[in-house]
Amino acid sequence: MAQQQMSVTMTGFAASHPSRNNSNPELVTFRMASTPSWNTDGKWKEGESLFINVQCWGKLGVNVLASVVKGAPLVIAGRMTCFHFKPDNARDNAKGEPHIEEVWRVRASNVGLDLSHSQSKWQRPVKEVDTADSADSADSADSADAAENLGGYAAVAGGDDNRDGTESTDGADVAASDDDNSVEPAGAVAPL
Repeated sequence: MAQQQMSVTMTGFAASHPSRNNSNPELVTFRMASTPSWNTDGKWKEGESLFINVQCWGKLGVNVLASVVKGAPLVIAGRMTCFHFKPDNARDNAKGEPHIEEVWRVRASNVGLDLSHSQSKWQRPVKEVDTADSADSADSADSADAAENLGGYAAVAGGDDNRDGTESTDGADVAASDDDNSVEPAGAVAPL
């Protein structure tokens, strides 16, 4: 028997930082905002924003927690789910029936960076070794390597600010590399 599911692909921005569910550590959630826009006669117009909860389970949740930050441009794929509940302060409706809230959310199967808004450099995660030597070598890593290895991504948001050849990542300044031809546009670097 076929199971009917509402599969969706959404683009938007992370409206909150991801957080681990206290009662179920396998679950990581965040809010996503998606605002439709269109060009009419050379002028961009925006519709109303949709805010939706995104659920990420298991390894996807672990990777999202380590990689996604509030404001990150994202593409997510998953399926829509809905649940109903009666709020604690619910009043009866006109028919005398209790008011029931309906909440829609996306159970994500994939979460990725939307490269139409920023650039990203992916690196394979470094396997960790449980020795005292690896802890010492991890402490000696410079801030540039640490910024690039967060979740395997270092996203660069383009902009006119901070054009002095440095990029900022969580308070640490990282100089842009001039020794190759892959200098990224200046802007805020955020792990995604």
